[in-house]
Amino acid sequence: MHRPVDLSLKAARVEKGFTQEALAEKLGVSKRTLVSWENGDVELKPLVLYAMAYVFQMDADYLRVPDKR
Repeated sequence: MHRPVDLSLKAARVEKGFTQEALAEKLGVSKRTLVSWENGDVELKPLVLYAMAYVFQMDADYLRVPDKR
């Protein structure tokens, strides 16, 4: 089941021009882990969320609450 953060994560990744492979490498995780986050199979820990926000150069709130985009 997709939660708002799962949907906004993929949207942000695509908007910033990252492939799943490139973002996974940048975060130091496997592509499989990233796909699990995007699919909502595994909940994101706050530290990971903030790391993604840093990589995307955006506020973490944009990843948590999609309608703030």
